[in-house]
Amino acid sequence: MNKPLWSPSKTYFESSELYKYLEYLKKHDNLHFEDYRGLHEWSILNLERFWLSLLSYMKIDYQGEVDPVLTPPKTSKTFIGAQWFPNLKLSFAEQIFKGKKNEDIAVKYICENKDWQEITWSNLKTKVSRIEQYLVDKGVHKGDRVAGVLSNTPETLAIFLAANSLGAIWSCCSTDFGIKSVADRLEIIGPKILFIEEEYTYNEKVISLKEYPEKLREAIKEVSNVTVVNAKFWEEVTSKYEYQPLRLLKVPFNHPIWILYSSGTTGKPKAITHSTGGNLMELYKALSLHQDVQAGENFLWYSTTGWMMWNYSIGSLLCGATLCIYNGSIAHKNHTSFWNFLKRAEVQHLGAGAAYFSSIHHLEIENYKPKVIGSTGSVLPNETYENLNNKFPNAHIISLSGGTDVCSAFLTGSPMLPVYKGYLQCAALGADIKAYNEKAEAVENTLGELVITKPLPSMPLYFWNDQENKRYKESYYEKFSGVWCHGDWIKSNHKGYKIYGRSDATLNKFGVRIGTAEFYDIVKKLPFIKDALVISITKKDKIILFIETLNDLGLDCKAITQIKEILRKDGSPRHIPDFIFQVNSIPYTKNGKKLEVPIKRIFSGMAVSDVISKEVLKDPNSLNEFIEIYNNKFSINS
Repeated sequence: MNKPLWSPSKTYFESSELYKYLEYLKKHDNLHFEDYRGLHEWSILNLERFWLSLLSYMKIDYQGEVDPVLTPPKTSKTFIGAQWFPNLKLSFAEQIFKGKKNEDIAVKYICENKDWQEITWSNLKTKVSRIEQYLVDKGVHKGDRVAGVLSNTPETLAIFLAANSLGAIWSCCSTDFGIKSVADRLEIIGPKILFIEEEYTYNEKVISLKEYPEKLREAIKEVSNVTVVNAKFWEEVTSKYEYQPLRLLKVPFNHPIWILYSSGTTGKPKAITHSTGGNLMELYKALSLHQDVQAGENFLWYSTTGWMMWNYSIGSLLCGATLCIYNGSIAHKNHTSFWNFLKRAEVQHLGAGAAYFSSIHHLEIENYKPKVIGSTGSVLPNETYENLNNKFPNAHIISLSGGTDVCSAFLTGSPMLPVYKGYLQCAALGADIKAYNEKAEAVENTLGELVITKPLPSMPLYFWNDQENKRYKESYYEKFSGVWCHGDWIKSNHKGYKIYGRSDATLNKFGVRIGTAEFYDIVKKLPFIKDALVISITKKDKIILFIETLNDLGLDCKAITQIKEILRKDGSPRHIPDFIFQVNSIPYTKNGKKLEVPIKRIFSGMAVSDVISKEVLKDPNSLNEFIEIYNNKFSINS
């Protein structure tokens, strides 16, 4: 257990972008760091100096003065209102296109097993120019919201870049969102124009969205234009508009770039509004220095447009990489379409949700050698670390933790450090991460709440239409004053950071806290268990375990005994559940989040409608069994 799965060679580290940054600090600031810990400590103790060094190292084109780097918030109780580089103006789209050669490949794309596409920078720029002119004709100006219900395609990328070039604010929902889910999000922000795909393909099925335009016009009163995106639309845009130089409007550093949404598992989604400069710098730092994405490499993170990892992926273009996009079902033709694309596109940087990597233990993959594998969305189980390491022994496995809240990761990887099974390698540069006990004291090698004690440029500006920042404060600042409390239960030591699950989903048995991730690592050692979900009902001091078995195997007395024995042996007597139920499937959101907290709330007696919108679920029917179990076994009315 003490031996790392992977360690960086001297050659690997000295060819990394982080090494180049360290050499830059030596040359320009006379700073010398022997290890990552020293570099990280400098970055959080000298927060302004660190971000100023990145501004220079990244060679960002800007107007204005760099001073002050940070204007503190008016109150010390939150970071809300902190202003980074308030006297700077810059353009995200300009930085994307900066220094790119027209003939080089910007995007490699495929939709399942359909035609392969390579889009040059010249092609992409022309497409962006035409959309930009279309938006101008529709009256779009700086600060207007441009929204979409779109698939992950090069065209969606072009629409975003066109909107950004004008200083408009981007927001997008995935095509698999239902009409209510889209309306719940977009009615908050009142987009001026809404792009909706006519249809999309998933697992060879063509799914029509023809009813969306009319119904969303009715639901979103402020939208003045709904544009149906189909072949006819692109023909009209191509015939009407010739290429013109992009406007690439420089906007204030703290001007909104995009609005992302919380998963909507509790009430209305939160419209999380992010800054242009903060996201530009954060994405470059996260992908370049932590994941070692370099110019000329190929990057892919499997995502829909409704997940923040779509926005995160665009950061690879800031690093000079080619963005590789696979659209459609990742499991198409028993996963072969996806993996064949990775090989053909020569993807060095592969990212996906932890749930996907955990589902392909059985898959044999030949003739593919990635440089880096990234995982997020949920905790990467120990057995999946091992499986990925066996498949790709030379790959740097980076498990990330952050979220829509910061559109990045604050626990991440480093080409300077080893990888230990079950651990995230390090806190990100500039991120002052601590584990707090209930007395708001920082602790090490002890379970605590993940808090961030200093502001980050990519923290939200605000939640759109959130009066007096009420929901913003409730989300991060209620538990501890003056620090951001993220809601994860963590422990840190020399190996890195271990996440034990959401703190609001933490199991509580006779006053002892148990992380759900730890629980899953234990039960999934049993060969017949495919997936699991565990909750505790605090008032009744009961732990309830739901099991999904492989190949529809039943949970007989022997299997239940095995579950209890392994939890006692590898956990403790307190780990043993009071109730064990077999279910056909474990419910997840479309972004791969396991529904621990909503299930816990249902079993605490809350109305389902107050807990979860079924439209955000990957499988809306997966909740039915849990509701039935609650009604039959736990409801006071049963």
